[in-house]
Amino acid sequence: MIYQANSVFVNFMYIFIADLHIRPHVEADKENFISWLDYVSPYATKIYILGDLFEYWYTGIEEHVDKVIKALSHSDIHILPGNRDFLMRDYTHKNIDIITKEEIIFNIYGKEVLIAHGHTLTTGDIGFKLLHRFGWPVLRLLDKLLPAAIKQMCATFMVNSSAAIRTPSSDIPGDIALRRGVDKVVCAHLHRGIMTDRLIVLPSFIDNRAWMEWDENGPRFRSLYRKPGNIK
Repeated sequence: MIYQANSVFVNFMYIFIADLHIRPHVEADKENFISWLDYVSPYATKIYILGDLFEYWYTGIEEHVDKVIKALSHSDIHILPGNRDFLMRDYTHKNIDIITKEEIIFNIYGKEVLIAHGHTLTTGDIGFKLLHRFGWPVLRLLDKLLPAAIKQMCATFMVNSSAAIRTPSSDIPGDIALRRGVDKVVCAHLHRGIMTDRLIVLPSFIDNRAWMEWDENGPRFRSLYRKPGNIK
């Protein structure tokens, strides 16, 4: 489903980041994200986290990521959950904006831009598409019923047995913007950076400490490891 945002923002610095895969019980992961957020916040107007902020999420895990939750409590930060942390859509916090749709559209410098995590845009991944359609509703139900200890065991098992972090069979068509009827698509999920006139796939933060900035000079990748530019 797609949500159409009506506001048109100009003279803004947009920040996009994705695929951080913060492990809820690993302090270094949380500190790395909070340090990055402290780094970009002074010059960012809007920050969009395009999915897989967490390695996994279930109701009750928030007590283990309280520092991250506190850091996210800002009106300029917007979270669009991915395939790893899709259960965040059921999490409510008065100071955190969690986008409940899988794709949204809004205007950036006169361009109609669709943003998404990317799992809804891929070719291939037939097994995941079946899980997405039929399994996710079951998992959302179980999230409401099971105790936290059982959910932690299930999450650990699924992470250890899944290749969803890096899916070599996945790709996003270069003409996806045309197919979706927009000027440009910004997404993630593939764990590799792509930047063309109509498609931008964010490099993963977990691998490259990378993100994207978009101001009046256009979009560009940034990394704590590399100078601004395209990250392959």
